[in-house]
Amino acid sequence: MAVHPHAPSYWPLVRAVAHGLRHRGGVQEGDSVLVACSGGADSVALLRAMHLLRGRRKWNLKLTVAHVQHHLRPDDEAEGDAAFVAALADQLGLACVRRDITPGESAGNVEANAREQRYAALNAMAAEVGAGFVATAHHADDQLETLLMAILRGTTAKGLRGIAWQRPLDDEVTGGVTVIRPMLGTTHAEAIDFLHRLEQPWREDQTNLDRSRTRARLRQEVLPVLRELRPSVARKAVELGDVLRDSEVEPS
Repeated sequence: MAVHPHAPSYWPLVRAVAHGLRHRGGVQEGDSVLVACSGGADSVALLRAMHLLRGRRKWNLKLTVAHVQHHLRPDDEAEGDAAFVAALADQLGLACVRRDITPGESAGNVEANAREQRYAALNAMAAEVGAGFVATAHHADDQLETLLMAILRGTTAKGLRGIAWQRPLDDEVTGGVTVIRPMLGTTHAEAIDFLHRLEQPWREDQTNLDRSRTRARLRQEVLPVLRELRPSVARKAVELGDVLRDSEVEPS
């Protein structure tokens, strides 16, 4: 039976994710992908989009849902997120794996610890389920925030590359797991619109509203002004990162 072109699997965000998977991430038919899902809007949108693609011709993806519990928020909130993700995976007929990390118990910057431990956990879960890729829900707004953060800290042209469409999850392992960002060409607003159209709920992380955190303040106070001045500013940030990466010369 032919699929109607207006079916959810042909919606703009799904098409953008398909492009990101195939042409930016290198995902091929039949590949196994671990989809990182926090329960927030962006990662739920990624999961739903990839689930819509999963059974389409020339995809046949093997998907597993992954959730990382950071233990940085009250347990009732964080465990609520974990239960939501597990229930969504079950609803979609997908296996779900989980890891618990404790970045707050290590010396140094908590956010840096969380990132390092989160990717280590995702690497371990990918190995556990035999996935060659880990998909995360970074999007164009994240890229813009990342570039602004780099400018505020002081950076070089290399720092302005921002978030990569793909990279080895473990730089020390050749032929290992690749982390991919198939939503990098989309925006948060497009993810929200997609979820509304699906009537798909998501979880809200209240720490994202904490304006004492530089990234949260940029998101709430600076990005709206930039979008008003230039609606395409987030995609321009992605284009800048692409140009700088493409212009790199590999050492001989």
